[in-house]
Amino acid sequence: MSNDNQMPLGAYIFNSMKGAWKLVQANPKSMEYLDLSTEGFWKSFWAIAVMVPGLLIWTLFNYQGVSSETTSELMITYPYLSNTIFFFLALPFTAFVMVYFTKFMKIDANYMPMVVAYNWMSAVVYLIMAILTVILGSGLIGVEIAGTMLMVIGFYFSIYVHWFTFKVGLQISGLLAVGVLIFVKLLDASLMVVLYKVLNPDHFNMIVATINNPPS
Repeated sequence: MSNDNQMPLGAYIFNSMKGAWKLVQANPKSMEYLDLSTEGFWKSFWAIAVMVPGLLIWTLFNYQGVSSETTSELMITYPYLSNTIFFFLALPFTAFVMVYFTKFMKIDANYMPMVVAYNWMSAVVYLIMAILTVILGSGLIGVEIAGTMLMVIGFYFSIYVHWFTFKVGLQISGLLAVGVLIFVKLLDASLMVVLYKVLNPDHFNMIVATINNPPS
């Protein structure tokens, strides 16, 4: 995408989402469809606003599932607050930490293009997964089949597409991109655990108890 400062925001977002779709398709020329300028870097955080409909879908779907339970414990412990805060913090937090991580790894030459690609790719993946989860979890097909399909689809989007984005965004080898992927996944998990511990301790304790006492 050319760096057109006169492009309306709506058109810019639409074009960025089209570019991100190229990443989802693992197009080796994906980066050519994104605005990789400094202004494009800051604008890429509009991806958070684009994902808001997906957040609403996730929240309503999870609320419906939890409210159908016979106990009130899940209603109390379900981490709506933590999940919402994580939603708004995840992309800026990742971009901030990656400044130092890429410098440490000496792969910071394409830091800004990578963030642009990662932000818009995250928006596309988030929306797709939110919609598919609701469709497959609606009971139209068997629970086991739906779970398997979501697992396979989730692996492609959450692992392969992310790996590909780091590879082409940072212009690094596939093996090094695996290391970056693992780091970012651990970073996200760490942020979520901290939020659970601070804001939803009941949910955190329930998870710990489940891990320590797995069902037989």
